[in-house]
This record gives sequence, C-alpha cells and structure tokens, in this order.
Amino acid sequence: MEAPAKPSVAPNHSTLTKRLAGQSVAFACYGGGGDCDCPIDVTGDNGGVLINVYPGYQCAYAGGACTWDDKTGALQNTMQTNCPTVAPCSASSGCECPADLNGDTGVLINQFTGYQCAYVHGACTWDYSGNLQNTDQTNCPTDVPCAQSAGDG
Repeated sequence: MEAPAKPSVAPNHSTLTKRLAGQSVAFACYGGGGDCDCPIDVTGDNGGVLINVYPGYQCAYAGGACTWDDKTGALQNTMQTNCPTVAPCSASSGCECPADLNGDTGVLINQFTGYQCAYVHGACTWDYSGNLQNTDQTNCPTDVPCAQSAGDG
C-alpha cells in the first residue's frame, strides 16, 4: 500500500498572496513638534520606539477614514480626498462625524489624545496624563505621562 501524498506546501508556509488595496488605512500622527519619550517597560526594555502621537479623532466612511485634530479640526490625513479639510469638535457635544465630501455619513471609530510606544513584548498606549489605555498588555507601565527630551520642541 502506498503512503498518502504529502501536501505540496511546507508546514508553516503561507499560501496567501499579497493584494494591493485601493484604499489606505488612516492613522493619527502629530507633527506639531515635541514628541513623547518612551519609558522603560516593566520587563526592563528601554528600547521603546515612539510609533504614534495623536491629538485627534477618526471617522470611517464608505470612501475611506478621515482623521482630524480634535482641537483645531485640521485634517491629518490630507491625501484622503473624501475628507473635509476642517472638522473641529464641539466644546459642548464633543467630536461628531461630519458628512464627508461625498455626502456620506461617518461613524466615529477613534477619539484619543495620547501616545504609543512599540516594545519587543508589545506596544503600549497611554493618554497624555499617563493612564495606560491597553491594560491587558502586561509589559506596559500603568502611569507614564508624556515627557519630552530637553531637545524636543
């Protein structure tokens, strides 16, 4: 009796192929000067890399997500063509999604002011007051306010 044929794909080898999508994913990124320093995580890793500093909010639309500064309303992802260039949050009702330039209704998917650092054991996300947002990530200190190096401006 013959042994069954072995699969043609090696174990742990993916048969998935990369496809190019027609739409990019929006993420907040602050370019206003002065970044937050990444603290040493609880495992002693001092090689944290700042991956995001955000003052803003995001709305999802059929034509793509839009990210605005929550204070000034300035559009952060300016290459996204369906987004109004200014959409500030209301002092009384908070951040709400405006109709986009295609007339589509948006859904608020993120509102956050804080920073993220990547570490070997996982990324940590804090608000500017230093409160850990992703509390299930066990390598993250729980209270680390945004601190800037003397050279940041």
